Amino acid sequence: MSGITQPRVPLGGFDATTAGIGSIVGAGAFVAFAPAAAAAGPALAAALGISAVVAILCALSTFQLSRAVTRRLPEDQGGDATARTAARILLGPYSGFLSGWTLVWGLLLSSAVLAAAFGTYVFPDHPAAGAVGAVAVMAAVNLLGVNRGPWATRFILAFVFSILAFTVVVLYNEAPNQPVRVGADIEPTASGVLQGAGLLFFLFSGYTRLATMGAGVRNPSRNLPIAVPAAIAVSFVLYLLMGQSMLAYYGAAALSAEPAPLLDPMQSVGANVGTGAVVLAVSAAALGGLWSLLDSAGRTAAAMAADRDLPSVFSRTWPGRAGSGRTPWVAVAAAGGIVILLVLFADLDALIGMASFALLFYAAISTVCAFSLKDRTRYAPRALNLAGTVGALLLALALPPLYISLTLMILVAGLVVRLSFRRPRSTKPHPTL
Repeated sequence: MSGITQPRVPLGGFDATTAGIGSIVGAGAFVAFAPAAAAAGPALAAALGISAVVAILCALSTFQLSRAVTRRLPEDQGGDATARTAARILLGPYSGFLSGWTLVWGLLLSSAVLAAAFGTYVFPDHPAAGAVGAVAVMAAVNLLGVNRGPWATRFILAFVFSILAFTVVVLYNEAPNQPVRVGADIEPTASGVLQGAGLLFFLFSGYTRLATMGAGVRNPSRNLPIAVPAAIAVSFVLYLLMGQSMLAYYGAAALSAEPAPLLDPMQSVGANVGTGAVVLAVSAAALGGLWSLLDSAGRTAAAMAADRDLPSVFSRTWPGRAGSGRTPWVAVAAAGGIVILLVLFADLDALIGMASFALLFYAAISTVCAFSLKDRTRYAPRALNLAGTVGALLLALALPPLYISLTLMILVAGLVVRLSFRRPRSTKPHPTL
């Protein structure tokens, strides 16, 4: 999962698709295939295809929500929390809280995955220390109010995409030279393929940034319904080539045991050029993603505090740099602290599993909200919303029970606390969506 910011100049269809690919292709590509291979085995391609289809269904529903919210609430600029706004209006304040709370934890857990990927590749002997350092630096950048511009997204995308494409070539080239690996192979099963698809959904979760860009795209009603599935499709092709090349090089069983599966094959490129390129790519993707995700988590928590869904202390701000607006420093600092605790006390597989569950659950809430809309579009009928809900919940419940339980404990604990106090009733009428 990566991130983009709203551009100052509205993007055309092609640029929007490029920005969408930049929001999807990120550091997760360097680490998510190993746990997915442990679940799906040689059927990794089938699992990836299922996750891509569910992502497209959920993305179109999310765009539908964003369109309805921004049309009825022009002051709402969309963004990750669109479903929170819609859930609060369509399903009630507690559903709005659950949506926002799930989003916040999805962002925090995704941040922890990116930080852990950075530590695993850049500081393999001390991955936790490297992850903590990455979080601390990027939290400080956000506290200073430094925004990530479209130019940074395009540079990171071009660099990371080219390195990942290069790794595919190296993996296929070196695969015939690998010895036969002795060990029990992984037999693909229906439940294993679904679990692998649930884990691989993490790779596509950045679609929410593109689907909620709204005014950031010229003629969004025409361009975004094309750009969203196109960005997911291009990302799918890259991920498919990566997954199949890793299977050719390692085999499913050996791949499942590799925390950093792209380092070993790239050692065949002389003078440390290959491993150096991979380290630079994962650094750019992970740090760029952390930059965006920590900011999004902090601003979502601050917005929830302003609505009295979280303690008011999280809404405190200070001026950022010129043009960056005010920075919710308490929420951003708290987000950084929580992510540091996550990378210290959870391993990478657990973080991917928990993040995937939170993101799938949030996607399911979004599709339920889209199903409830009166303001509908011809390319997003209720059948599409229903299919997205079923797909997201199916993949979420196919994940390992431990990861489901841990994430549900966090989400339910927040909801119980929220139910335990009453907030003043708003005097502002809610618009209909």
